[in-house]
Amino acid sequence: MGIIIQPFGEAVFGNFLKEILRGDHGKYESFKAAVAFVKKSGVQHVISEIEYFLDKEANCKWVIGIDQYGTTIEGLTSLLEVVGDRGEIFIHHDENEYVTFHPKLYLFESQDSALLIVGSGNLTQGGLYTNDEGFAIRRLDLSAEVDNKIYQELSLAFEAWCNISLETVHKLDSDFLKLLIEADYIRSEKQTIQSSKSELESFGEDEFGDKTKEKNVLFGQDKKRRRSSSQPGAAKGKKAVETEPITEEQENLGFVMTLMRTDVGTGQTTAGTSRRSPEIFIPLKARNANQDFWDWPNKFSEDPKRKGKFDRPGVKMRLGGDIITVNMMTWPVKHDFRLRSESLRSAGEIGDIIRIEKTDGTRGYKYYVEIVPQATNDYEYYYSLCINKTRNSKKLWGYY
Repeated sequence: MGIIIQPFGEAVFGNFLKEILRGDHGKYESFKAAVAFVKKSGVQHVISEIEYFLDKEANCKWVIGIDQYGTTIEGLTSLLEVVGDRGEIFIHHDENEYVTFHPKLYLFESQDSALLIVGSGNLTQGGLYTNDEGFAIRRLDLSAEVDNKIYQELSLAFEAWCNISLETVHKLDSDFLKLLIEADYIRSEKQTIQSSKSELESFGEDEFGDKTKEKNVLFGQDKKRRRSSSQPGAAKGKKAVETEPITEEQENLGFVMTLMRTDVGTGQTTAGTSRRSPEIFIPLKARNANQDFWDWPNKFSEDPKRKGKFDRPGVKMRLGGDIITVNMMTWPVKHDFRLRSESLRSAGEIGDIIRIEKTDGTRGYKYYVEIVPQATNDYEYYYSLCINKTRNSKKLWGYY
């Protein structure tokens, strides 16, 4: 077992990685790496060594995260060029905001042995050379039971991270790289440097104040991922109750959405202006993403006085201990789907989450509704389900 502590130790990780790729620490036939971030500033240091390694009829496999714009366009482009068709690169990303792909594992393999490096450094200049980083190095004798068990567990982990049948995994090629750029999953290194805190989303802005381009979602969520202790029903100081994984039959029974200024309060109060109607605004994209949840369009009727306007009046919902009546409607020129109810509009505040769960209707109401306030135990969990953005708005929404 060895360690590297940089930048104060005798060795730095970047030089050690280059030495292994050159064969200075033994002959290896394949190389696997899982890192959170890749930048050109890091790739440029090891391009020659990766080419040398692959020229020896070896192969490589990379799994890379793209969270928080830590991976750049130039980084992936450079790595894709040097790897070519002699290796594989996979992108791993979960649309759950509270999940980050964050490992830093480097594994060199031969028939009888392996070299494992577990540390804190990414494939960036900081991770390789200048950051304060730490790494543990272990040589594995695959004929030894303990070492072989470690190797098998690592192999299973890489197999899972590279499983393209999952919504969280995509194989990288030039076409998918273009999709990542177009959908704003990765940015140039210049853009990431110039980014400021003003780009971060904040609550309280007007519904139509943000002109951010709507994001084309390329990934999904791992629904079998273990929840944190802040899952619904978990109280402080108490152990969270284990829950069964969500099955296909259980999916899409609930809808969550952040409330914006247009969804709460009384709206217009300026003298001479009309009071805003008591409505909550749901994006059409959200309605269309799960039409069965809203019984659209089967239970809606066209307004005889306004072509293209459809209504579903008198929908019973339970809010707290009361059963309220809500009118659902969609407008021909407003490009949204609305829930009209004074009780719903008055229940929340900006930044709260409205949670709507569909029922079988046997208890006298078709939907159960609750407002999840900020700073409550359940807020973080339900916010993590709001994975979809809305055009020209900071509003987030999702189904579960």
